[in-house]
Order: sequence, then structure tokens, then C-alpha cells
Amino acid sequence: MNRGHHHSLRKPWRWIEQNHVRLHNARNSPQRSTRPFWLRVAATLILMMGADLTQAQTELPQPVPKTLEPPAPRVPSDPPRPSPPVGNGGISLTPDQKRAREAFLAGKWEEALQVLEAAAKANPNNPMPAKVLLARWSAEAGQLAQARFWLEEAAREDPKHPEVFLTNGHFAFLEGRITDTILNCQAALDMLDTPRWEGTYKQQVRLQARLGLAAAYEARRDFLSAYTQLREILQNDPHNAPLRQRLARLLFLLNRTEEAFQHWQQAQRDDPTLEPAELQLAQLYALRQEFDQAEVWFRKAVANHTEDVRVRRLFAVFLLEQGRRPEARPHLEAVQRLEPNHRDTRALWGYFARHERDYPTAIKIFEELVRDYPSFPFAIVNLALLLAESGDARGKERAVALAENYTRQQPGQADARAVLAYTLLQAGREAEAERVARSALGLSLLSPDGAYFLARVLQARGASDEARSLLQAALRNKSPMFYRKEAENLAEKLGPPASSSNQKDQKGPSPSSDTKKQP
Repeated sequence: MNRGHHHSLRKPWRWIEQNHVRLHNARNSPQRSTRPFWLRVAATLILMMGADLTQAQTELPQPVPKTLEPPAPRVPSDPPRPSPPVGNGGISLTPDQKRAREAFLAGKWEEALQVLEAAAKANPNNPMPAKVLLARWSAEAGQLAQARFWLEEAAREDPKHPEVFLTNGHFAFLEGRITDTILNCQAALDMLDTPRWEGTYKQQVRLQARLGLAAAYEARRDFLSAYTQLREILQNDPHNAPLRQRLARLLFLLNRTEEAFQHWQQAQRDDPTLEPAELQLAQLYALRQEFDQAEVWFRKAVANHTEDVRVRRLFAVFLLEQGRRPEARPHLEAVQRLEPNHRDTRALWGYFARHERDYPTAIKIFEELVRDYPSFPFAIVNLALLLAESGDARGKERAVALAENYTRQQPGQADARAVLAYTLLQAGREAEAERVARSALGLSLLSPDGAYFLARVLQARGASDEARSLLQAALRNKSPMFYRKEAENLAEKLGPPASSSNQKDQKGPSPSSDTKKQP
């Protein structure tokens, strides 16, 4: 459910999700960011825990983001391109480092190395090794084998430098090697027990190492250890509102809800631009599929923050996905009053029209959004599905083109490929649809709606057993599902597996039948 939250961390999530691979896979490179090195990693775990919370009693995890996600409250009109990283352990680049980076980006790595090494000799107090910087820049450029080479060179020259361990831990996290991440971050802390390093630098390393430890422990679902690391950071930085929010989320995961609420309130006092504490709790309960509790906190959020457009927008989405359109309308009207010309207000009305099965209105709204915001994934995927289901032959081909665009934006997303497969099926290109569908089956994070799309394709191609398995998993998931009724109808049409019928025939009537009554 937590759509605004999903969208606000969409890019950091993709950075982690697409880089749980071996370092030699050069197609996947770290997402660039202006945040400190480990803070980027840590931010993604907020969303990763959201994915864990949405696990239902099924083999189908809730996606992040979901195929039919509602619009995001805080996303810019067009998602910005990733900006260059700070690249110096959280310290802004020096003029020499900036010049070296320009040379590196121009392919002149020898010149970049010479500039960095000359700067290091002129300023021995600069703690960032030249080859560690080259390793990070190489990784960001997708040159992962080269990144590993530079890091090993840095380790050979200065094996006890904290930046070597921090960077190695970062690479380990990207590869999904959580234990190695923990060991490297702990080693970075251990390397500080020497008079070699100044106090300010020690503080920066401790911050990044503890953020790395917190990220790794969260990925391991050791929420108490992650909480301990963040608590240590907050003792030295008590007004860091984003980190306090994250601490509150961990407390919620530890079932310490009252403490969590107090920390959310404190975070909002420190930074009034953050989402209200009530809204944070509502979204987490919705993620955990405790919908009654979610509604209680949504209503508290509305009562205490009536004019907060984020509260109204997310509560409207919640009600829409519960199938309660009449109750959602007043909140949509409040959003219209508060932000009448906002992209997300328009998108939410399009989503509402789609739920109402008012397809002409929905198509009109999403056509305008795609024209005004060509990179807006929510508009692209909704328009693709609308045209695939209600358009003429030309519209169906356009739906395929839109879905291909969406897949290019989300190359590792099973849901993106599921949408593409479904639009190909609707356009009558069944063989292509099956190829795309089968490529999606090998990926993770498939939503219930995405499973329905794949089941439709597989059923059309005669793979009824596979289609049935997907539908059963999707219908067991209690998350909101736009196509739930259609999935139920298809599951009923497919019926039980043939093997089940054969077993019943072989075993005879069930024990509950009249022909086999117990004495």
C-alpha cells in the first residue's frame, strides 16, 4: 500500500535491487547520489523492510513498486538523472579531486591518478586514498572489474586504511554478501584505534560504518542490532530527523509501537516537512496487511492534519484499493482543492476513473500525463493497460510501445515484463508474449496483478498448470489487487489440476461423503 513511501525511495531501491549481482556484471552499476557513501545504502533499507512487511502467506512477494501503483506525493515532475556522488567518504570533493574526476570521466584514468597522487603529497591530511576514489568512480561507471582492481591496489598499498574496508563492504552489500559487509564495516571501526587519524575523520568513518552495519543487519532482518547501530548515531546527532524516522520504523518492526510513534513525533518536530507520525503508522499497518489498524491511523492522520495533502492522497489510495470508491471521493476532492494542478492530483483522478471503469476519462487523463511527463512510469503503465484492453488495433500496438518503454525504465522488474507480455497478448502477438512472460518468471518481486498477466499469457499458450499455480499464489496474497475478480474468474475457468481429479477418482469418495460415513 504505502505508495508515496515506495515512490519516494524508488531510485535507491532500484540501485540495491539491480546490484545484487556478481561484480563482473558490468551492466549493473551503483546508483549515483550526493548522499554520503553508506547513507545511500542505508536509505534503501527503509524500502527493503517495506517489501518484507508485504510478504503474505504465499510464494508471491508484494512488489516494490507495484505494477499499478498510485502516484507519489513527493516525486518531481520528471525523475531527475542521477547526479555525481560526493565520492570522498561523505566529504565534498576538493578542486583537485574534481579535476581528477573530470579526467576520469573523459577516459583519462592515468591523468586522474596523477592528479590525485600529486594532491595527496601536497596535502597528506586528506584521508581519501587515490585508488579508492578510482575504485568508487569505476563502479559508478559500471566498470566493476576495474573497480575491484583499483580497490585491491589500494589495499595492497595501505591494507589498514578505513576507506578500503568501507568500500569493500559497500561492494559486498551490492553483491548481497551481508556477512562480508558486517565484517568490513566492523574492521573499518577497528582501524580507527590509532593516532594516525584526526577526530573529524574518525567521526565520519564511524557514521558511515554504523550506517553500513545498520543496513546489513536490516537486510539480515536482525532489527534489534540495526536499531542499536542507529541509536548510537542518534546519540551524537539527536536532531537527524530522517535517521530518527528509520529508527522508529525499526521499533515498529520490533513491535514497540508506542516508542516508534514517539520517535516519529520527535522527527516531525525536528523537521516539520516530514510525513505526520499518524500517516507513517497507517502506511506500515497497511504494508503488514492489518487494514483495520491502518484505517484507524489514517483517520487519526486526517483528523489531526486535515490540510496535509499527503494524508488525503494516501488515504484516498487506501480506500480505492479497498474497493470503497464513494468514501475515497471526498479525499480526492480535498486533494483537488489543495493541489489542483499537481501532476499527482491528475494521476489520482485517472486512477479513480480506471477503478470506476470510466475508460474514456481515464485514457484522456493518462494521455495528457504521458504527453506532459513522458518519463512518468505510473502514467505510462496505466495508459498501456487501458489501450491494451479497450483500444483498437492501432491503440493496442501503441500499448505495446508504451510497455516497452516502461520495461526499459525498469529492466530488472518482473512486473514491467508482465505488463509487456500482457500488452503483446492483447495485440495478438502470443509467441512474443510467451517469450517475455517466461523471462519474467526468472525475476523476483512479482505482484499479484503481474502474476495475473503472466497467467493470462501462459493459459493462452496452453500452459494451464503454470497459469493455475500463478493464479493460486496471487489470490492467496491479501494485498490490494486491481485484477482480483478477473483472476478469480480465470482460476475458476482453469479448475483444479488434473492430477487432483485423478487422485480423487483413484481414492474414491472423500471421508465426508455419504458413502463413507464413520460409525
